[in-house]
Amino acid sequence: MATATATPASTESARSFLREAIFVVFYYKRLITYLFAVTSLFFLTLAIVLPAIYQCEAQFSMSMPQNLDPLQKENSYDTKNQYQRMLMDQKEIIASNRVLMRVARRVFPDKSDDEYQKISDQLHKDIEIAPPKGETFETTNVYYLRYENHDPKVALDLTNALSEIYLDVFAEIAGARTEYSYEFYKKQVESLYEVVRQKSEALREYESANALALADIQSLDPNKTVAETGAKAQLNDLNRKREALLEEYVSLTQTLADLETDLGGNRLPTVLPEMEGSGKALTAYKNKIAQLQMQINEVKTQYTDEYEPLRRLKDELDANIGLMREEMSLILRAKTIQADSIRGSLGEMDKLIANLEDSVRNTAQQLSAYEYLKNDYNLAKDEYSAAKNKLELARQASTLSQQKMVITMIDPPTLPTKPVKPKRTVIALMGILFGIFLGVGGAFTLDYFDHTLKNPEDIDYYLKLPCFGSLSHIDV
Repeated sequence: MATATATPASTESARSFLREAIFVVFYYKRLITYLFAVTSLFFLTLAIVLPAIYQCEAQFSMSMPQNLDPLQKENSYDTKNQYQRMLMDQKEIIASNRVLMRVARRVFPDKSDDEYQKISDQLHKDIEIAPPKGETFETTNVYYLRYENHDPKVALDLTNALSEIYLDVFAEIAGARTEYSYEFYKKQVESLYEVVRQKSEALREYESANALALADIQSLDPNKTVAETGAKAQLNDLNRKREALLEEYVSLTQTLADLETDLGGNRLPTVLPEMEGSGKALTAYKNKIAQLQMQINEVKTQYTDEYEPLRRLKDELDANIGLMREEMSLILRAKTIQADSIRGSLGEMDKLIANLEDSVRNTAQQLSAYEYLKNDYNLAKDEYSAAKNKLELARQASTLSQQKMVITMIDPPTLPTKPVKPKRTVIALMGILFGIFLGVGGAFTLDYFDHTLKNPEDIDYYLKLPCFGSLSHIDV
């Protein structure tokens, strides 16, 4: 087994460092003493001058039985987590503006609203609720309400007020939670029954007043849309017919304009295709005129205009043109009558379309109103049924006679006799330790930056010269 032994060089170095440290402490003993005294005095003064802070606390216990209400569904049955969640709820209640404003008004009367709000905000910062600070709910269901103040009487008054008002507000909130109570659902069911009855009567009255219209609506083919049946279908069909008749009227109007233009001029009128046909006089006149024009053109190439057969052909041509104009005038009058008839038909159709549009509009309004009343009635009936189911569950819960969560103040606040802050002895001891540390540290710091020769060993170490003796003090 190997053993480590200190060498003479290392031992001498350690002794040299120790001698130098002792020399520095004695060399700067005045500085160390001064820093120690000042620091200790400062901390001692601080320990004496700092105002005392008194802490007042109230102890509460929370009891929560197993949940038996079928309306209240708890996802977790971990008691520890349940208590922790409930503690968070209690912390929210205590730190709520509802509690703190009441406390401020009780302890500090005759203040303004702004001052009460400032007091409430300060209380919110100063109060402490534990656990979770420190304890857990693994072995206890106890928690504390703590408040600190420089005046023990104020600390007691505020803690008392906080405890009492907190319990009052908790009782108010617990009493206000009636969403699962039997009485609440009983009143709700009665109210909803009245609503359902009124909506049912309104629906029946509407059905009686609009029986005929609703019978027409309900007799429609369920496989077809409203646009394909009833007045809507008639309206669509009539609109299609009107569009076709309107196109015919526009075409006929254009034909009449063209005929009037042709008959008003001196040139040969134009025969439109729809005027021609087998057995029609206008077609015969057109063919005769074409034949005469061909004969006249053939004769004119051989004879002059004074040639008697040529004049007879021209007279016959003029006579046929006149007959053709008369025939076209008869056609013009007939088409004018036809156009007037179509215009009259369009006017009748417009009246029918307007009546059908009113009928469709009224039918749609009646159907919409009926559907609204029916849906409103169905919604009210569903809500009534849901309330009845909850009423039955509430009735079952009320028969269980289960105990609610109880908050009990097991240790009321008392007047504190000893301050919790500051720890004067600890502050004084800290001053002594800090004074020693500061004095020694300052001495070594000054020695580190001081490069003067202070003892014979420095002459031997730095100058490499032998020292035969030294004088501790020289009187001048």
